[in-house]
This record gives sequence, structure tokens and C-alpha cells, in this order.
Amino acid sequence: MILVMNPTMNSPKINYWNILACLVFLAPFIFLILAKPNDWFGIILILLTIIFIFTQRVFIQKKATIIAILMVFFIKVLISLVNSNYFTIYGAGADSKGFFNNATLISQSGFDINLLNTGGTLYENILALMFNIVGVSQFNGEMLSIFVFIVAVSFLLKITERLYGSNNNYNTLLVYLFGLLPSMLIYTSIIMREPFQVLFFLMSVYYYMESQNNGTFSLKVSIKFLTAVFLLGLFHNGLLLFTFVLIGIYVFKLFRNQLRIKSVVIRLAISALILFLFIGLLDALGISTQASEALLSGDMTSYVDNYRDGGIALDARAQYGVELDTSNIFMVLGTLPLVFTNYMVAPFPWQVSSVIDIYAFMENIFRAILLYCSFRCLKRLENSKRKTLIGIMVLFIIVEVLWSLGTVNWGTAVRHHLIGYALVLVMGTPFLKAKLMNLGNSFR
Repeated sequence: MILVMNPTMNSPKINYWNILACLVFLAPFIFLILAKPNDWFGIILILLTIIFIFTQRVFIQKKATIIAILMVFFIKVLISLVNSNYFTIYGAGADSKGFFNNATLISQSGFDINLLNTGGTLYENILALMFNIVGVSQFNGEMLSIFVFIVAVSFLLKITERLYGSNNNYNTLLVYLFGLLPSMLIYTSIIMREPFQVLFFLMSVYYYMESQNNGTFSLKVSIKFLTAVFLLGLFHNGLLLFTFVLIGIYVFKLFRNQLRIKSVVIRLAISALILFLFIGLLDALGISTQASEALLSGDMTSYVDNYRDGGIALDARAQYGVELDTSNIFMVLGTLPLVFTNYMVAPFPWQVSSVIDIYAFMENIFRAILLYCSFRCLKRLENSKRKTLIGIMVLFIIVEVLWSLGTVNWGTAVRHHLIGYALVLVMGTPFLKAKLMNLGNSFR
């Protein structure tokens, strides 16, 4: 018998429809690069962000969630395109332009890139490094912010899954409430530090939760936690204080859970010692800040006073009009509640005199609703999850109290609230969604 091979059996068929679909998908990006060659890296970042979205289980496990994150993403890209090509949007003024101009100066003047910095200087050097590699472009810097923000959203959903389980029904609503909050939408779509702060804050909280929930010590998780905390502290002096507190809590619980040290006094003493050694190491490496130096010298009150004095020169109309008395510890404890209340609530109705004041007022009301929902949700959770939620609530209160120490007007507070907003959203969304569904059913 002679076997005759069919030559068509082994020859692969070319699917022209797939090729056409790829060309249609890539065509807008190709046209954008041809129209603005200097923005080529920003266009590449759009593609990389889409790839990232479709490779994250927290996004793609539900169609509604992936639609939500894509909608948020493309709205942010549109904001960036308008801001970088047509006119400066509200919120992208002095600070954003300052970061871009300083980074451009470092890049084009041939200054050495110095990443051993903190705060705004570190951010400017990171931008300058990127400009050295891909060219100076405002759109490139804004797309970097957007990419970082999308990564931050993935950690927000991971925290939600850690708390409520992977089959929870809150991810889609969380994406909308988190990504479409007007202040979040703007400040994380332009050249600002907020996307990085939000990302490293959520990474720190997530890996802190991982370290507490594993039951056993994990070196891998601990390294991830310490790296995220370290990066968080580098991007803002106020957040550096939060990282010190978070590391102290982490070490305190580590000695209790793993080394079984029962004495609270001993655990506090060891935690404080390790924390000061860590701060001293940063100082020896040249990565110290005014906040860390003040903590080492025991002069935190002077640092807080100077920081608040610096903020008084900004937006005098929106100032709280209350002072933190740092003359002694008793006066600090006596005036802190008033300072914190103004930070969380102001502007009060009688202080509203502009459109921006109206927005800040409405945002504060929404945050208060989320806090109420958080406490209601706390009562409904089982004991193991309740402990985790209480831990998240403690972290939220700590970061907001620390922000209030250095914030003197509600214009700046709108930006500072973005960091802790993710946590109050995670805590309050389940109860909020249940009430919204009940309200919707009542109208049927």
C-alpha cells in the first residue's frame, strides 16, 4: 500500500481576520506616534497598561470589572491628552508644572541623576532619568502616572479579596468609586507624586496583611513589605512618619506572634530600638529627610511647626484657622482633636465660598458616609475578618491623623485624603452596596 500525504494537512492556515483585528487595534497608536513622535513612550505605556490589565486575575475574572477598569483607564488617558496638548486642566498647575520643568532642566542641562533623594526631589530625578532615556515629553510623564495608578488599583482589589474573599461582588463598584472620584481622577492622571504614594501605600498595607494572615513568618513577604514601606517613605515626609509607625507595629506583632514574647513593655522597647536603628541606617546611607532627622534628634515638634508654617503661605482663603499647640505633650493632645476634626470635616457649610469648596464639602460628606458604612460593616463580619477590618481601620486613622498634623487648609487636604481613601472605601463598600441595592429594589 502506498500512503499519499495530503500537502494541505500540515500547512497552517493564515487567519487574516486576526491580522486585520491586530492592525485595527494598533492603528490609533501608530497614528498617535506619527502625529507626536516625542510621545512615543507614552503610547507604548498605553499598550503596556492594557496588557497589564488583561493579565491580572483581579480585573479579568469578571466582565463588569474589566469594563470598569478600562473605562477608568481611557478617561484618564483622555485627561492626559487634553492636559498635555490643549490646555492645563484644574489641578495641573504650579506643582505639576514645577515637577515637569525641574525634571526637564535636570535632563537637558546634563546634571547628574541622583536617586538617593526623598520627596519631590526624588520624583524629579526619576522623571529626569526617564526623559534621558525616552526623551522629554509631558505626555510620557503623565502616562507613567496612569500606569502606576492602574497597578495601585490591582492592589486595592487584592486587599479587598484578602478581606472578603476572591468571590466577593465588590470589585467593580470599588473600581468606579476609587478611579472616578474627581480628585483621584485628576491628580493621578498628571505629573504628580500621588499615584506613587497611593501605590506604595496600598502595597504596604497588602503585604502587611499578608504577613499577619500567613500565621508563620515568611521572609519573602517580609522583604516585599519592607521594600514597599521603604519606597512609600521616600516619596513624602508625612508618609515617612507613617512608615515608621507601620514598621513599629509590624515588629511589635512579629515578636508577639513568632517569638512569643508576652511582655508588652519588652516588645515596645525592642520595636523602638529596631525602628531607631533603621532610621539611623537611612541617615548613614544619606537617605535621611527632615522628618527622620527630627525623629532621631527628638525634635519632632519643631519639624511639625515648620511644616505647618510652610503650608500657611498656600491658599490662605481655605485655611482652617486652628493651630496645633506643640509647646508640650498635653497641649498637643488637647489641640490635636480640633486639628483632626477640621482636617476631616472642613470646609464647614459657612466656609463654602467657591466651586472648589463645594466639591471639598461634598467629598467630605461622602467620606463620612463611608466611615458610617465601615462601622456598620464591622458589626456584620465574623470574628477573624473583623480583626482584620479593625486593623485596616486603625491604619486609616493613623495615616489621617499624621496628615492632619501638617495640613493647614482644605485645598491641600483634598490631595492628602487620597492616600487613606482606598482603605475607607474597602471598609465601607460592602454595606454601601447593600443599601444601594435595597434602595434600587424599593423603586421597582
